[in-house]
Amino acid sequence: MENILKVIDSITNDRQVKSIINSVNNNQEQSKNWLIDKSKEYFDFFDNPKICVAAGWYGHLANKLINYTNEKVLSFDKDPNTKFIGSKLYNDVWFKVVSIEDFDKFKNFDIVICTSCEHLEKKVINDMIKKCKQGALIILQSNNYFDIDEHINCHKDITEFENSLNLKKVLYKDTLQLNKFDRYMVIGTN
Repeated sequence: MENILKVIDSITNDRQVKSIINSVNNNQEQSKNWLIDKSKEYFDFFDNPKICVAAGWYGHLANKLINYTNEKVLSFDKDPNTKFIGSKLYNDVWFKVVSIEDFDKFKNFDIVICTSCEHLEKKVINDMIKKCKQGALIILQSNNYFDIDEHINCHKDITEFENSLNLKKVLYKDTLQLNKFDRYMVIGTN
């Protein structure tokens, strides 16, 4: 599959096609699988958890999470194209178009996930944590990939990332080494 995506990427200049390809590239796949592998034991804290993926892009992670709940997993993003394209890719995912700053339903979810913290200001992430219901499982990922302009909130290591978050309790933290950067993950509660 990775080879097919590389070929498609090499023969098109279409930004939307390249974005879709990027959403399922090898680094994305490794990061999402790592998140599920390390998080699923905490899902048992909840009976049939309600799960929300903030800044969820085209819903790839939300689609992977549908096996852990009988509810529809929500994936929301501020880009309207993510809902349009995502609903064609993953018809079992519930999509919304809204920014994290404007989303006012965090209290409705047992598990809140954001794997795009490098794209968000620290205040936005911590305001999101405050909006979550007490005892919600919060799973956050960032990285040290400073070379991309849109990465406005990278961290040099897992400790720096953890210290930037206003979580009451950290249940898990670790680093996944990828080919060009390290991915950090912190799992905790508010």
